[in-house]
Amino acid sequence: MIVAGAALGWLAAVASRAQELSRSVHMPIASGVAGALLAGLVVSPLLGTGSMAGGPYDVSALLVSVLGALVAISAVVLLQVRKSG
Repeated sequence: MIVAGAALGWLAAVASRAQELSRSVHMPIASGVAGALLAGLVVSPLLGTGSMAGGPYDVSALLVSVLGALVAISAVVLLQVRKSG
């Protein structure tokens, strides 16, 4: 979950051209990790896809974690664009 969230955050930072501002790169990475953890630990059990906290990992729980990371990253990027523009 953490690695997938960090990778998605880094990709979002690259896609949103945040690498030009070195401090802006950390926010999408942190939000990707937070979104993946939140979705994997809280949302996945609520949907009945299994828990990422313990036991065998389920592909559907991993997909929910990736979706949570994407949602969190999108929210951060939109807030940054709104704040700067």
